[in-house]
Amino acid sequence: MELIKAPVYFDTNVFIYIIDGYEEYQELLSSLLHYIANNNILVVTSELTLAECLVKPIKDGNQEAIEQFKQHIQTSDVLKVKPVSREILINSASLRNELSLKLPDAIHMATAINQNCKTFVTNDQKLRVPEGMQRLYLKELLNNGKLIG
Repeated sequence: MELIKAPVYFDTNVFIYIIDGYEEYQELLSSLLHYIANNNILVVTSELTLAECLVKPIKDGNQEAIEQFKQHIQTSDVLKVKPVSREILINSASLRNELSLKLPDAIHMATAINQNCKTFVTNDQKLRVPEGMQRLYLKELLNNGKLIG
């Protein structure tokens, strides 16, 4: 079992896999969500996540998917959705240089740092995290058979 340090940041692709129901990751994500719920771990993401998740459903005219993303990506007892503030944008500019990130990834990382996240969950192999932050790469967990919980 992987030790997840809280709070946890979910990258956009995690929400896409959960909400769209990617079969390949279904068991892994189910175990991850179960572990998070059982251990009262707070999940954080950026409002940018919603914008990124809505691109394909809007392009496809999929109103049901649009509503699913809007419903699930909002602040609740277990999820904190943070706005893209001026402070986040300034910090993301530094992170772009420091970690060689694209702007959206730098915004996600700046939000994670701002919220003191200790674990960053993603399926982006190229995404780098700062020293002291754990990265959980879904494909690696899946390939190694390391299910959480």
